Amino acid sequence: MNTMPTAPEPPSSTPSGDAPERLFPERRRKKRGNGLSLRINIMGTFVALLSITVVTLVTFAYVRNSASVLELMGRFVERVSSSGIASSMALLDPVETSVQATARLAAIDEGRARDGSLFPYLMSILETQEQLQSIYLAFDADGRFLQAFPIPPGTEKFGANDSKPPEGAKFALRVIDRKGGVYSDVWTYVTATGQVLGSETSNQLNYDPRPRPWYKDAIATKRLIWSDLLVYTSNRQPGITAAYPIIAADGRAIGAAAANVATNQMSAFLAKLDLGQSGIAFIVDEKEQLIAHPDAARTVRQDGLKYSLVKADQLGESVITDAFAAYRAAKTPTISFESGGHRHLGSFNPFPAQLGKNWLMVIIVLEDDFVGTLRENSRELVATGFVVMVFGLLLVALLSSWITRPLTLLTREIQKIQRFDLNGPIALHAIVAEVNELIHSMNMMKRALRTFGMFVPRDLVRELVASGKAIELGGQNRTLTVMFTDVADFTGLSERMTAGDLLVHISRHLAAISECVAEEDGTVDKYVGDAVMAFWGAPVWRDDHALRGCISALKARRVQALMNADWTAQGLPTMFVRIGLHTAPVIVGNIGSAWRMSYTAMGDGVNVASRLEGVNKVYGTQICISQAVVDAAGPSLVVRPLDLVAVKGRKAGAMVYELMALRGGNPDLAPTAAELEMCRLTEEGFSAYQERRWTDAIAAYENLAALAPADKVPSIFIERSRHFLADPPSPDWSGVYEMKTK
Repeated sequence: MNTMPTAPEPPSSTPSGDAPERLFPERRRKKRGNGLSLRINIMGTFVALLSITVVTLVTFAYVRNSASVLELMGRFVERVSSSGIASSMALLDPVETSVQATARLAAIDEGRARDGSLFPYLMSILETQEQLQSIYLAFDADGRFLQAFPIPPGTEKFGANDSKPPEGAKFALRVIDRKGGVYSDVWTYVTATGQVLGSETSNQLNYDPRPRPWYKDAIATKRLIWSDLLVYTSNRQPGITAAYPIIAADGRAIGAAAANVATNQMSAFLAKLDLGQSGIAFIVDEKEQLIAHPDAARTVRQDGLKYSLVKADQLGESVITDAFAAYRAAKTPTISFESGGHRHLGSFNPFPAQLGKNWLMVIIVLEDDFVGTLRENSRELVATGFVVMVFGLLLVALLSSWITRPLTLLTREIQKIQRFDLNGPIALHAIVAEVNELIHSMNMMKRALRTFGMFVPRDLVRELVASGKAIELGGQNRTLTVMFTDVADFTGLSERMTAGDLLVHISRHLAAISECVAEEDGTVDKYVGDAVMAFWGAPVWRDDHALRGCISALKARRVQALMNADWTAQGLPTMFVRIGLHTAPVIVGNIGSAWRMSYTAMGDGVNVASRLEGVNKVYGTQICISQAVVDAAGPSLVVRPLDLVAVKGRKAGAMVYELMALRGGNPDLAPTAAELEMCRLTEEGFSAYQERRWTDAIAAYENLAALAPADKVPSIFIERSRHFLADPPSPDWSGVYEMKTK
C-alpha cells in the first residue's frame, strides 16, 4: 500500500432647498355633490385593482415567459446541435474501425490483400455502412490499388467510362496495376453475392494513390487520419477520407487502407430537423465550406465540368452571413444577433477533438418562431383575462396544487439525495401515473445508493451524485492525514473463537472504528482483515484534516475501551487496538481497471502511517503520530515524545509522539491530571536523554515508572541510559532508534 507526504457610499444627488412660499387668497368653498355610493366605490376600486392586477400579471408573464422561452429555445438549439454532432460522429466512428481492421487484415497477408481476396470483406463493410462512397487499399511498392464501390439503385452512369452498370450490379470492384510499367485500370461489376456481371478497362486516368495527401499523411503519421473536405466525382457530393497505414510485421509501412465517406446522410439528418419556420442547420469546416446542408445539392457548385465546395457566405442568405459575422466578433459558441430587422439565435458548436477536424455544427433560428405566438397570446390574454381570471385562478390554484405539490416534495427529496441523505423511502403519491413511476424509480435509486455507499467512501459517492461525473481512473497530489489501525494478538483471538463468532466480534470492532472516522468526515479506504486504513482530506478537502484524524483516533480508543468493558461483562475476549497517524503528500484517486476501481491513497506517506502503527508494539503505546501530524493539528493535542525513530525501510529518523488526549474539545477526550504529568515527565526524561544527561534521564523515567507502572516507555529509556552511562556513544550519535520490524 502506498500514499503521498505533504483564497463610501456615493454622495446623494438629491437636490435640496426650500420651495418659495406662495400666498393663496382665501377662497369660498364650493358646494360639492353627495358622492358615489359605497357599493359603487367598492366595485370601482375592485375593477381598478383587478384591471391593474391583470395588466401587471399579463405583462409580467409575457416578459418572464419570453425570457423562459428564449432560454428553452437556447437549450433546444444546444440539444439539437449535440444530436446533430452525435449523429454525424455515429457515421464516422464505424468507418475508423473498418479502415483500421482492413489495414490490419492486409498487413497479416499482403499477398491475399493484393490479389483481391479481401474484396468480399470490403463488400460486407459497404453493405452495412451506407455512408461509404468506397473503401480501398493502396500498396507502396508498385502503387497497386484495389477499390470497392456500392452502386446505388437506379444509377445510370458509373465506372471508368461513365457508362450504365450491368443490370443487377450491386458493387463495382476496381483494380489498378502497373506490372511491367504498363498501367491498367480494370472495373468488375458483381452482384451482392459476388457473381461477376461484367467488366471494363480504362487506361486514361493513370491514377496513382501514393502522391495523394491521404496516403502520404497516413504513411507519415502511422495512425488514422481524416482528409480535408473534397467533392467525389461519382456522386457530386462532398465527403472526407479516413486512411490508416498497413504496417508489416517488421514495422514498415507497406501501404494504406482508406474509405471515402459521403456527407449526404448528414444532410438528410439535417433536413429532418424541426427548427421552426425559418430555422436552418448545417455543418461547415474550418474554411467555412459546407459539409452538410438540409438541401444537399447546395453543398456543391458546378462550373462547367468542374465541381467545387460552397462556402456558407456563398449561399446568398444574409442571415447566414450576419450570423458568421456575429460569431467571429463574439467568439462564443452561442450568439444572439439581428438580421433583416429580426432577432436570431445562432449556435456554433465544434465537433469532438478526436475527429482531428475543426468542424462546426451551425444552427440559426428566428426568435419570433418561438416567441411570436407568445406575443399574440398575450394580447388575447389582456382581453379575456378580466372574464376568466376569478374562476380561472380558483381552478388553477386547485389543479396546480394537486399536480405540483408531489413534484415540489419530490424536488426536496432529490436535493436530499444530492446531499446523500438516503434515510427512509419517499412516501408520496400523485394523481399522475408518470409521477408515481418516478417516485418508485427514485426509491429504487435510494436503495441502490445506500448499498453503493457501503462499498465506496460516502463523501466520494456524495460528490459523484452531486456532480454527475463519470468515474474515471486517475489521481491527484494532495496532502492527507492517513491512519492505520490493527488489533493486537489477532491470531490468538481467532484461535479462541469460532469463525462465526469471530466474524461478528471483529465486525463490531470495525464498525466502531468506521463510525469514529465518519464522525470526523474521514474516508475509510479499506479493511484488511482486522486492520483499517482511513484518511482525511479527500475526496472532500478539510483544512483541519490532521486534527480530525487525531480526534477520530482518540474516539476509537475510547469506544474500544467501552466495548471491552461490555465484552468482559459478557465473558467475551477483548481487543487492544493500535493506531498510527501520519500527515504527508500522497497520490489519491481512482486506481484499478475499467471493470473495477478503488478510491485509495498511495505513496510513501501511507507506508509511514502503517509503520507508525507498528511502533506501538515496541513502546507499548496505543496511538503513535508523526511530527508532521503534531505540526498540522496544532496546540490542542496533548502528546508526549516517544523517540527519534527510523521506521523499517528508512535510515533517516523522525520524531514519534504518543497521542494522549485533546484540549478544549470533547470532554470525553480531555486529559487527566495523570496524563498531563506523564507528558511532563516524558518530555523531561527524553530531553535529558537527547542531551546525554544520562543520570537526569534515568531519574525522570524512574519517576514516570512510579507514576505509571504499566507504561513500557520508562524501562526502555532507563535501560538505554544505563548502557550509555557505562559505555558512552560516539560523538556522532544522533539518538535515532532504527526499527528492525514493521
